[in-house]
Amino acid sequence: MMNLKLSSNKGNFKETCDLLAKNCPEFEEKYSNLTNFTSHLIQDELVNLSAESIRSKITKEIKCNKVFGIMIDEARCFKEEQMSVCVRYTVGLNVVERFLGFVDVSENQNADSLCAKIFEFLTENQLDKYHIVAQSYDGASVMSGKFNGVQSKVKNKFPYAIYTHCMAHRMNIVVIDMCKIVKESRIVFNTIESLYKHFSHPTKNKTLVTMHRKLGVKISKINSLSDTRWNCRWKNCESVVYNY
Repeated sequence: MMNLKLSSNKGNFKETCDLLAKNCPEFEEKYSNLTNFTSHLIQDELVNLSAESIRSKITKEIKCNKVFGIMIDEARCFKEEQMSVCVRYTVGLNVVERFLGFVDVSENQNADSLCAKIFEFLTENQLDKYHIVAQSYDGASVMSGKFNGVQSKVKNKFPYAIYTHCMAHRMNIVVIDMCKIVKESRIVFNTIESLYKHFSHPTKNKTLVTMHRKLGVKISKINSLSDTRWNCRWKNCESVVYNY
């Protein structure tokens, strides 16, 4: 088992504690004890307490305005479907956006279930007393549907909740369509997709890895292209530029 005291990477929490101990004698005295309260359970508890404190401050800021907007997106983490919830409101004359938390929606992803989870999460954070005046999601029908989507169900409860298609998602759609229409970019990405299919075969991939090691080149993978994740296209271009 690796000795953490000799490790060059103890993790963000303990590395931060080491840095603080060098500059704070009182903290160093407690931290050097055999029982120094740095276990994973303590770390999780500290994170949860910090999150509760931040959410409480956000709720107090929204309380002053009585109105706010919500921004929601879904992401898959391993076998779980997570929904990220952000709020947008004003503090004085400044517009701020704050992340509130993740909601597990693995059980069901239809509009009724997602909407129920949103309201349940807002109630848990004492935001159900205030009015939603804006909502922003991606263009998926389950979220943006005018009659049966989440946006319409939120409007049933908050009639002034104006729906806006997320600008980042709209920009992604524009870029994807551009790549398909412009001949030069279409050829580039079709070639990269062909490289992915060729080297995704285990035998050919092993040969590629062996070549990388012999040439002393940093191994970087090419992933399958996705129309909803522009990031994978940029990473693939970078891999081709530096390694092929």
